[in-house]
Amino acid sequence: MKPMEQILIMREILVKTYKQLEVFIQPVLKFLLGLYVFTGIIGIGHVHPALTDYAEQLTSTLVVWLFALLFTVMPTNLSWLLIIITIAVQISATVELALVVFLFLLFVFLFYARMAPRESFLILFVMVAFRFNIPYLVPLLVGLYFPVSAIIPVTIGVFMHAQMPVIFGLMTPQATLVDVELTDLPTVLPEIFSSVYSTLLSGIGMSQGWIVTAVVFALVIILVHVASRQAIDFAKEIAIALGCVMTVFGFIMSVLVADDTIGIGSVIWFTVISGIIALVIRFFDSVLDYQRAESVQFEDDNNYYHVRIVPKIILTRPKRTVRRIRPTEETTEEPRTRPRPPRPRTDETIHRPARPRPAPPPSEPEV
Repeated sequence: MKPMEQILIMREILVKTYKQLEVFIQPVLKFLLGLYVFTGIIGIGHVHPALTDYAEQLTSTLVVWLFALLFTVMPTNLSWLLIIITIAVQISATVELALVVFLFLLFVFLFYARMAPRESFLILFVMVAFRFNIPYLVPLLVGLYFPVSAIIPVTIGVFMHAQMPVIFGLMTPQATLVDVELTDLPTVLPEIFSSVYSTLLSGIGMSQGWIVTAVVFALVIILVHVASRQAIDFAKEIAIALGCVMTVFGFIMSVLVADDTIGIGSVIWFTVISGIIALVIRFFDSVLDYQRAESVQFEDDNNYYHVRIVPKIILTRPKRTVRRIRPTEETTEEPRTRPRPPRPRTDETIHRPARPRPAPPPSEPEV
């Protein structure tokens, strides 16, 4: 058997196993995602003094596991509300910052995440990808498997990741608001907005590199989305390669034009790694046999159809059949069948007794 056939057979086995255990694998993956997200959120630990007594009663490990379990079993909208409330509580020591972050996340939830729950998970995916230094994988996969409207959550994720250092730098309680109770918050709301507006605006204005990243990611998503849907052989693989080239070219142009401080060497290295991961995911998604591709044309009263059919390569593991050669008692016994009567040959004549003819009726005497 050829090595490629062995690889394809192993792929079929893994895909079949995943489909059989999909009901259990997906909740486990969602639990691990929740465990990672809430570990980072609970680790902030910038809680308001009024909530410190409640926070000390529960250990951080127990809270993380509990919230990760709730994140797994709850619907998507409730999971987003749990994340928003947890973030607001963890930075509540700086009341004005907590309020602004809470309102921003609530705005994102009401006007986007609530209406597109599937695409809204890309916000978390972007932030996790930045954490593992493979953010360039995001536009490649989004262009392959999501519509162009997925640029919105990717941009939100890039913006939120870029503002995290700004938020951490602003987590210093001011003397006028550190002693404010949560119940008195509505009365001092105008003062909170006036004090935090200039600080946040200046902090966001200092970090404008996220705009270049968001624009490059948007261009890569559009390019991969369009190229992967062309009627050519290996369209998705070519789209991944074009996306990698576009990523490197976009960040090189940002360095030359916008004087951005981005390491081109690291961009090229992690782009290549992201492209390889995208090709592996594409391989496990489907493998097409372009040598047997066909073009079908037909029409009806209203339309003319031109369809290109590319079959998938599906190999199954050959089954081994074991035959027993050693005779057993059951096989050595002669079959007990009733003997059949011998058939007469064609040249022999079969004599059958003639049937007696009936006697004619008596005739009437003549007069």
